Amino acid sequence: MNSFFITGTDTDVGKTCVSAAIAKYLFDKGVNVGVMKPFASGYKESADSISEDVEILLKYSGSNDPIELVNPYYFEIPTSPYDACKQLNLEIDMSKVVDAYKQLTAIHDVVIVEGIGGIMTPISRNYFVSDLISELNLDSFIVTGSKIGTVNHLMLTYEHAQKKNLNTLGILVNQNVSEGYELSNLKQQIFGLTGKKVSGAIPYSSSFDIHSYVETFPNFVDISGFGLENI
Repeated sequence: MNSFFITGTDTDVGKTCVSAAIAKYLFDKGVNVGVMKPFASGYKESADSISEDVEILLKYSGSNDPIELVNPYYFEIPTSPYDACKQLNLEIDMSKVVDAYKQLTAIHDVVIVEGIGGIMTPISRNYFVSDLISELNLDSFIVTGSKIGTVNHLMLTYEHAQKKNLNTLGILVNQNVSEGYELSNLKQQIFGLTGKKVSGAIPYSSSFDIHSYVETFPNFVDISGFGLENI
């Protein structure tokens, strides 16, 4: 395995945290790792501001690649690329995204690509995050939260990936709420329904800190099963 995609069951389930943690793990192992978030959205603090997610990815990967390669499209409203283009009267050129990805893979041993929202977040009317994964020809990890309803979201995501013939390398759980499913129960449900062992489950913290999350990530995740040892 070389590069791979981090997708999720929803927004705010921890895709950026997982991407940053894996990037840091590889960086610490001496791997030349690149990161990419093709589409990001959210209000800018200033004209020169970049996506907070992109800042986190760059920080923990040790990458100093040009922003236009790491994040080709940043929409200044918090919504899907499809909706942002409608509201802002913009158009997306997918060749720009694919070319940026190819440039990054040419200068890095591995590139971690993080999606936006869930796997069916629309990029255009008939093109979704799952289509981006397919076009880039990447295997993927699915990140899910732990609130009640998560199993439904996870199964919809997993079944869609199967129908699109996408290869799911693993499933990671972020316990992102204090209530909801107990982690061992959720892991058992996911394995029973998908046949895939959960690669890791990161417990809830009432005082979340991204640095602590990244540093302790290997304690809760079976990274040895990711296939990263051959990079």
